[in-house]
Amino acid sequence: MTASSPDRAAPSTARRITLAVLAMWLSRVAAIALGLLLMPLLFARLPAAELGVWLLLSQSGVLILLLDFGLTSTLIRRFAFWQGDLMVGGGESDDAARSFSRLAATGRRLYLMIALAVGGISWLGGLAFIATLDIDRALMQEALLAWSIICFGQAIALSNGLWTAAISGLGHVAPVSLLAIAFNAATILAQCAIVIAGGGLTALAVAGALGSLGFRIGAVAYLRRKEPSLAKINGGWDKATAVDLMGPSLKYFLTEVGALLLMKADPYFIAAFLDPASLPVYAANYLLAFNAAVISIAIGDAGNVYVSQLWRTGTTDRVRAIVLRSMRVGMGLMALGAALLLFAGPSITAVWLGDGRFVGLPVMATFSAMLILYTQQSLLFGFSRATEHEVYAGWYLAAGALNIGLSFVLTPTLGLVGVALSTLLAQAATTGWRIPLLGLRRLDIELSQYLSHVAAPIAALFIAACAAIWLVTYGPAAPDAPLAKLIAATAAGGAVGLAGFCTLVLDDGMRARLLQKAAQLGRRSLAPGE
Repeated sequence: MTASSPDRAAPSTARRITLAVLAMWLSRVAAIALGLLLMPLLFARLPAAELGVWLLLSQSGVLILLLDFGLTSTLIRRFAFWQGDLMVGGGESDDAARSFSRLAATGRRLYLMIALAVGGISWLGGLAFIATLDIDRALMQEALLAWSIICFGQAIALSNGLWTAAISGLGHVAPVSLLAIAFNAATILAQCAIVIAGGGLTALAVAGALGSLGFRIGAVAYLRRKEPSLAKINGGWDKATAVDLMGPSLKYFLTEVGALLLMKADPYFIAAFLDPASLPVYAANYLLAFNAAVISIAIGDAGNVYVSQLWRTGTTDRVRAIVLRSMRVGMGLMALGAALLLFAGPSITAVWLGDGRFVGLPVMATFSAMLILYTQQSLLFGFSRATEHEVYAGWYLAAGALNIGLSFVLTPTLGLVGVALSTLLAQAATTGWRIPLLGLRRLDIELSQYLSHVAAPIAALFIAACAAIWLVTYGPAAPDAPLAKLIAATAAGGAVGLAGFCTLVLDDGMRARLLQKAAQLGRRSLAPGE
């Protein structure tokens, strides 16, 4: 494997970022579409109590993956730094190969210890929590078995972080994204078949565990094919490397703990203070809003590796260009998603899940505001983290603690609105403003530059989208049928989005490149007939 100088690598980096973004979007959209396919089947085939338990268990299983003590993020960054050093040094050497192998071998041992510890502790804690639920004996027994299988599968998934980090850090972001969605799609389709066939929680959990195992096999095979000189981990445990890795990793972990308390605690308060049967509708509507954020943040997740590589080479001007361009696109997508959910939310849920499944405008408006803030801070602190700037733990822990405290007060008094409002207020008071300021400072971007290049055009896009979607869903000529409303809202939002991205989101350089590409495609299409 060789690497070129930073200047010569620029076109390759741009192409890789574009491919990574497209692959990330494809994987996120596919995952969302499959999830939307599974949810109606769950609503139709599982009793309300069993569905509520499954949603609780499956979300808890996802949370386990976040308890890798930040090692995956740190390793991706270190592998990217390693690649950036090659870009400066001119290519791979024996010392570089040994450094890579030492890093990978130490990471493998750390992942094994984390998987065993987190999997075991989560398993015991989950068993204790399930025992407190007010459900019948048969459902409780099945929930206990399903949770045991989920923990086993997630322990495998945790250890898969080494291969994800190596492949992504070396710049193969698009392939690892496509590999992940392939096995995720197989898992969800298997779960759909299980639900249709009358299977329960245990079979659903088994499908998830097999998906994690399949991804591991595929990732190892890919790395061996693409990077044969690096795929064999010949080094051994290195204490100094482990200490160097765990310093920023633990800071990342504390940040993630705060983020979990901030963004993922709602189901537990609903189960404790309200009615578990109300959880599915809340979770389904939150899923719609959160999916909009997931798609928007994907552009940052795809570009972080290349920001790390370029930061290592010292080309900070290119880093700033990537960040501002990514923020415009990511926040623009979230603005369009929020506008669609605010005014077409009842139609979306009616078409998707049936009438009476919309959580209500107050809750959805709270979701939208919460996730606009979440998208902004996630993008900026992701890019900042790519430079190994881990200074966010205190703010996220404060936000999580404030959310928990507010939830105890607002959930019993305001119901579902109180659950969502607690998260919004906690975020607005802490991370919603402080994280963006810290991130901009680290990336050497002036606040005035960010406001003029990102915030102002995105605000204009949001207002225009809200007006257009409201007009076609509630105006004088608005259709009555939910599907017709949804089609009209999507068309209006798409039209505003296309116009807005061309005029408000894309800068002059991006518009020029887009027009150039369109002209090239036009000439190619005419060439055979000339």
